Amino acid sequence: MAELTSAPDAQFWEMIALAAVLCVLGVVGAYGGLRSIEVSDGKGRRRWIVATGFASLSAIAAAMALALMVAWDAPLAPTVALGLMIGSVTATTGFASLAVWLSSIAGRRTRLTLAERDMVLDGILNDAARGFCLFDAQGRLQLWNEAFLDIYAIPPGREIAGHSLRRTLAVMQNSGNFVSDKRQLIELGAALASGGPATLVAELRDGRHIRIDLRRLPNGGWIAKHSDVTDHKQAEQRFAYLALHDVATGLPNRAAFNERIVASVEQARRFDGGFAVIRLGIDRFKEINDVFGQAVGDAVLAEMARRLADTCHWGFLARPGGDEFSIVTSPDPATDSIQEVCRQLARLCDTEFEVDGHRIRLTATAGVSVYPRDGEDADTLLAHADVALYRAKTEQRGTVCLFEPAMDLQIREKRALQRELAVALEQRQFEIHYQPQATAAGAIIGFEALLRWRHPVRGMVSPALFVPLAEETGQIGPIDEWVLRSACAEAASWSKPLAIAVNFSPLDFRRLDVPALILQILLETGLEPSRLEVEITEGVLIDDFAGAIAILRKIKNLGVRVAMDDFGAGYSSLSYLQSFPFDKIKIDQAFTRKLETNPESAAIVEAILSLARTLKLPVIAEGVETESQLAFLARAGCDEVQGYLIGRPQPITHFRDIIAGATVEPPPLARAG
Repeated sequence: MAELTSAPDAQFWEMIALAAVLCVLGVVGAYGGLRSIEVSDGKGRRRWIVATGFASLSAIAAAMALALMVAWDAPLAPTVALGLMIGSVTATTGFASLAVWLSSIAGRRTRLTLAERDMVLDGILNDAARGFCLFDAQGRLQLWNEAFLDIYAIPPGREIAGHSLRRTLAVMQNSGNFVSDKRQLIELGAALASGGPATLVAELRDGRHIRIDLRRLPNGGWIAKHSDVTDHKQAEQRFAYLALHDVATGLPNRAAFNERIVASVEQARRFDGGFAVIRLGIDRFKEINDVFGQAVGDAVLAEMARRLADTCHWGFLARPGGDEFSIVTSPDPATDSIQEVCRQLARLCDTEFEVDGHRIRLTATAGVSVYPRDGEDADTLLAHADVALYRAKTEQRGTVCLFEPAMDLQIREKRALQRELAVALEQRQFEIHYQPQATAAGAIIGFEALLRWRHPVRGMVSPALFVPLAEETGQIGPIDEWVLRSACAEAASWSKPLAIAVNFSPLDFRRLDVPALILQILLETGLEPSRLEVEITEGVLIDDFAGAIAILRKIKNLGVRVAMDDFGAGYSSLSYLQSFPFDKIKIDQAFTRKLETNPESAAIVEAILSLARTLKLPVIAEGVETESQLAFLARAGCDEVQGYLIGRPQPITHFRDIIAGATVEPPPLARAG
């Protein structure tokens, strides 16, 4: 080996050449490994890192061997250089083996990926539900499936291979099933020009909706998927329609109407105009449903909608729900046009329908607010139209009522009273006053329990004011239960077994189990059932006659008496007497008070008393205020009387002598309280 250092020979130059070759191979292998690392991931990336390490070691070892042989003149240099070259050969061999192994794995994966792609492509081409087409980088049609031809009605034998997009569209047009809106073609062109993925829905001439999903390819071409989404589109359109329309009448609904009012306000502001907001409600529509059935009720709504549409061509008609319709007129500077609108509506407020063989006479009531006089925004105009409608329904149904500022104050007062009424029972603001009932001779035989509200700020609130509010808000049930329990407990404590009369609201018979409630309270208080008298009005029997009669029979079976209050004021009072054995009837005070001034009232009272004698039915006349009224009733044979002449409603402490059984001098009658 020492000779190698003394004079270069052929073996020396061979080793130099081998080292140089190994160095070059290592550098090339390391570079190739680095490129493979960049495009690999996961385990493949880690394996290429190991292989690249072998290549790098080979290059380094060969370079060191070459440097030793050229520049190092030490005796051991050839031996060290030989060892480095052996290591370089070993590293190069390891790199080559790893590279071959990794390349075979990549080859298998490539073959597997191509097979998978073939399967996917075959699935796309044979997909009968979606059309597919592929354009190359030059914009020529290269690939499509049968579904694509079916969607656009292109004959299967038609030659379209290599067609440009323009020629392909021309083929679609000639086939008769083309995009109906040219603007959608512009959207298609813009989507292709954007270069990114895009989606659009095109409507064809046959009414179908096709969703087109476009995607650019790396080579500059593009693929497009075509899906028939007609059913989905129709469902969307149906949902959009239902969101803004009423199903029963086909009219716009509340949401659409509110949008229209907002738009009308903006338009009226721009042109200095005015318009009217109208709320029209069908009177007693519930009775139509109850008597004739819901199908007839829906037909009545549809017919009313048709007649309103024929009349209200000057406005936007909607049905927000229930038995109400809403109208907003077109903005108009002329104020007299609103008066004409009211006249036309008034003619519709009293009309007759013929539905399914039924002739139905119908009345309607309307409330009107006017922009800008009654409000300058949609919410205020709607609220004031509702206020006018409520006022008309309260005072005179079947009319058209224009909003007035005083109405708003009344409604605000009513709402405040409703809020205060909600806590009145809890805060013990209610009281019971008792009004005595007597024979025509003046002997006290019982009391009627009358509810009073002693408001902490307003003072005594009239029952005529708060009882309808309690019925409207549904609070009447708990209030009537409290009155019944309190009156029965009070009567049970009296020494003298006088009768106690309690009123029930018609709503109680719909929402409460009245017989069970009465039985429970009688057991709680220990009051004899025969001392309790339940007073009802005709309203109890109107809504559900058969059901109400069944309830009244259960009450009588408890031993409690039942009286018909306000007799003569209703329409069917006489027929009710034939259907149920009332224990007593009360002549309405409207007749009693007119006995001295109205001969017709006197004749009605005499007729009622004559009928009662025939039926052997006790009668009590309420509202007796003068001795002449009492004298008339006594002559006509009236058994019992009640009114200010007998005694005003007072707390029971005012009648302590009577309830204690003390002897009280009857005349004059007004002394009793």
